[in-house]
This record gives sequence, structure tokens and C-alpha cells, in this order.
Amino acid sequence: MISHNVITVLIALLISISSAAQADDQLNQVDYPLISVPKGHYTLYIPDNNFFKLGYLEKKVSFDSIIHIGKFEVSNRLWNLCFKLNGCNRPVMMREGETLDSPVVRVNWHDAYGFSKWYSSYTNKSYRLPTEEEWVYAAYLGKDHRNIEIQYDYSDLNKIREISKKTMPLGSFKENALGFSDYQGNVWEWTLTCWYASEEKKLKEYSSAELNTPQACTTRIVQGENRSHIPDFIMDTYSGGCATLEPAANLGFRLVLEEN
Repeated sequence: MISHNVITVLIALLISISSAAQADDQLNQVDYPLISVPKGHYTLYIPDNNFFKLGYLEKKVSFDSIIHIGKFEVSNRLWNLCFKLNGCNRPVMMREGETLDSPVVRVNWHDAYGFSKWYSSYTNKSYRLPTEEEWVYAAYLGKDHRNIEIQYDYSDLNKIREISKKTMPLGSFKENALGFSDYQGNVWEWTLTCWYASEEKKLKEYSSAELNTPQACTTRIVQGENRSHIPDFIMDTYSGGCATLEPAANLGFRLVLEEN
């Protein structure tokens, strides 16, 4: 006959296993909401710096199909799911005050690229990073986006170093009419687009397939509060790269779903 104590232990064990299974199920059910950006065309204004003034190159861009792009950046929660299922090589690194519902940051371009490959396999769909053209079109709906450049005073480096890099929960910043959220938040987002010095290459048309490989280039465009170009191995612009000391130092990303 099984003693009362043994039965109690067995019941507790079954409850523990059930709770763990439920927790796993909840962890595995991490949504990544998308918005749909209608087809259309617009002019992408590409900053063209010289010694005298900031100018812009005008690149005509057309989209013949709907763009399905992430409403938010990829979250810490979704990244940790990738880590749990052995798709990412480390868990998230969060600062005090950040949560699992904050965007994942401190990731370089290769991390973001690798995540897109894992998420594609996990969902049996085709995900990738957006091109700069897609990101800007989704954020500004084809309108002139040249006037959002924000200038900072770099005269006091100590004050710059004191700027908080803590990320805010998804949905904390501006959302446009289509529901594209946090595009002017405190996270810079990796894109597929390569940085080039020459005008010819800046204006050249590149397919997403050409850009969606680590071999395409070693410096990528990031978008957000400001536009910049950063070496693909940098995880935090306070520690190096072309944009060192820019306040928006957190590097994250969002994804595009390609239609089959």
C-alpha cells in the first residue's frame, strides 16, 4: 500500500511538471505582430555630407506589393525564446528597469541576421531584416522625412555619457497611422541596406536577396531617431563605430515577412 506521504509527493511532482509544461507553452507562444504597408512609391532622401553643407540625394523607390513589417522591434521575450530553443547563442542582457517586453538590444547585425534565419525556420515562413527603403516608407508613409534629423550638443562629453540607455517597453513611443510603432524611440534598428561612399552605389537598386547575406558588405544603415551607418560587428555604439557617442546607442531590429 502506498503511504499518504508518497501520494502527497507524487501529486506535488505532477503539479510541478504540469506548471512547468504550461510555462513552456506560454514561453513558446510569443507573438510578433505585423502591419501591412500598401504598395506605392516615394522619394528616399539619402544624406550626402560634404565639407560645406548637408545635402541629399534623391532616390525614387517603388513597391509593387504590400510590405508586411513588424509593428514593433523584436522583444527580449522573443529573443529569449530563440535562446531557449538553441537558435540564439546567449540570453538577453537587460539593464535595471528593462523588461521582457522591451526591445532586444546590444545585438550586432550578424545577431539580427541570425535571428531572422532562426525565426523563419521556427515559423516555417520567410522573415528577414527590412531594407532602408522599406523601413522609411513604413515609418513616414512616403512623406518627406528629411526634417527629423536631430542635432545634439557634444561639447560636454560627461553629460553624453550620463544619458540613460535603458529601453522602454514596446509601444512607448510614436505610432503612425498604419500602426508602425516606436520608429522614433530610443532604439536604432539594423537594416539590410549597405553603406556606400559613392553616389552611384548609394542610388543603385539592390534587391533584398542581394543584401540579405553577411557577404554583401561590412557596414549597414541603421534607422530610428536619426539615420547612421555602423560596422556590422558593433553591438553598442558607445563602444565603437562610426556613430560613437550618439545618444541613441541601443541597437535592435524588427523583421519583414516575405510573401511566398
